Amino acid sequence: MDGNSHHDHDDEGRSSSIKRRRFLQTNGALIAAAATGLAGGSSVASADADSIDLDENSVAYQYFHTEWATIEADIPRLADVGIDVVWLPQPAVSKLDWEDQTTADQEGYYGDPHPDYGYLEPNPPLGYQPVDLETFDSPHGTEAALESLIDTAHDHDIEVVLDVVLNHMATADGPDGPVDLPQFDRDEHFHDYGTLGEDCYWQGEGNDEERAQYECDLLGLPSFNHEHGHVQDEHAAHLERLAALGADGLRLDAAGHIWPWYFASEINPLADDLGLWRVGEIWDGDTNTVMEFADTGMSVFDYPLYYAIMDAFEGGDMTALARENARGIVHEDPSVAVTFVQNHDTTGPNVGIDDGDDPGDYTAEGIAVELAHAYLLSAPGLPMLFLSSEGDAEIDDPYLEDLIWVKRNLATGALIDRYVGDALYVFEREFNLLAGINNDEWDDRTEWVETSWPNKTLVDHAGGQDEVTTDDEGRVEITVPSQGWVMYAPESGGGSGELTLRVTVGVDHGESVYFTGSTDELTDWGGGIEGTWTDGDIWEVTVDDPGEFEWKTRRGPSGDTGDVWERGSNHDRTDRHPSHQGWEDE
Repeated sequence: MDGNSHHDHDDEGRSSSIKRRRFLQTNGALIAAAATGLAGGSSVASADADSIDLDENSVAYQYFHTEWATIEADIPRLADVGIDVVWLPQPAVSKLDWEDQTTADQEGYYGDPHPDYGYLEPNPPLGYQPVDLETFDSPHGTEAALESLIDTAHDHDIEVVLDVVLNHMATADGPDGPVDLPQFDRDEHFHDYGTLGEDCYWQGEGNDEERAQYECDLLGLPSFNHEHGHVQDEHAAHLERLAALGADGLRLDAAGHIWPWYFASEINPLADDLGLWRVGEIWDGDTNTVMEFADTGMSVFDYPLYYAIMDAFEGGDMTALARENARGIVHEDPSVAVTFVQNHDTTGPNVGIDDGDDPGDYTAEGIAVELAHAYLLSAPGLPMLFLSSEGDAEIDDPYLEDLIWVKRNLATGALIDRYVGDALYVFEREFNLLAGINNDEWDDRTEWVETSWPNKTLVDHAGGQDEVTTDDEGRVEITVPSQGWVMYAPESGGGSGELTLRVTVGVDHGESVYFTGSTDELTDWGGGIEGTWTDGDIWEVTVDDPGEFEWKTRRGPSGDTGDVWERGSNHDRTDRHPSHQGWEDE
């Protein structure tokens, strides 16, 4: 969608906010979308292509090895917990079915589990050796069942992201004999350079490491020749069918083994046209490598941050999480970072370790994962939660429900390190949340930390600790329990029923920042209320809390009115100190 949402108004100059399900916007970022009701129609909030921002209050959940009908039945529970997005396996005819997988009670087609497939059962992961991209009947259910699931998810304001495998197809050997590919010729449409990491070669061209990454077979799976026009056409047709089915976004499997140019010139422009958000799997701990793919126009899984999470909660070094260490896509560009503790390929801290009692008997989620979730659901980025079938954890566990509430209501604003230690990490989401996580197995930790709130009472929303009060300089003493966390925020409006909106942005001498929005007090998208300036180019205004509303800023002469709009999407009441999106005339 084009245009700027702040122009939404009716013929009488009035507007009102209508709650609407969130949607996934293109150009590699998840943004909040809300419709502004008009007397003679409606217009949906959209974002400028150059300033699309991440909705920091959304929460995503991965469903895996589960049939469509079972997932559909669980949608109401996910909605009640506060899940905004679900990620599902690829809907396509697969080489393997349930009876072909290895479990503790069944020897599958490949026999013993392959070490690359992790500890999860059954394995290998089902659906990642696609055979037919035109038929959506898969081991998880029929196309009709998937369409019903998507409709139910949308009815509950939940978006659906579908896996898509563009790197490879199934190998030629199958449980029932040779595997034919209806859309592709194995000699014409794939590279024939051997297997990545084993016998990768190019006839007469030498063994180049970059070409090995992008053109040799991953785990022996035949790698597409993405320069071939037929391959491009079939991939385009596959994405078009997914969009027509109702999908809101794509998870791009093994994206790190596909040339970035393919996403930049073919996949992302098409996904833009189809209205499909996308996130790429680039399994690499180097921020620059992962950002190369983000720069093609997509969100990316934050593998650099994942390794920092493992260092912190499994390795015992909480300093790995600190903003000052700048490790992670969330510190480079949080608007494209999809963060995670674990998924179907990668285990979380202290998960999947052989407990030594019985062969193949592995540990599942424990306190280390809970601590990591506390970090994930209070830090920047879009969190993708995954709970293995091996553990007892459920998405509606009280501790997760509390943390999801924190993410949806408080976890916004710039991240500021407030205390960085080996066992204790405390950070602030500027003006919104003070989070502390203690990885010490034995002792509570008490520290004085700085905050942005002088003389303010702070309430713990998820850790069960008593309220605390900051001093004249905004310093406060907090206690974080052993292997626990605190999630402090100011009492709502200081008990006055007010909200303070803030932006950090510089303007020229003689100009001011004005706050406007969908309430009478905010001038109903008019010229706005002139903000108050404080050091650091912070502009703010305090208004009565009207409940659900949207707002934005304008720039104009001091003492007058705002006439230049802020670019990008509207903000809402939970986003009270967002990153400024720039001005339309810049």
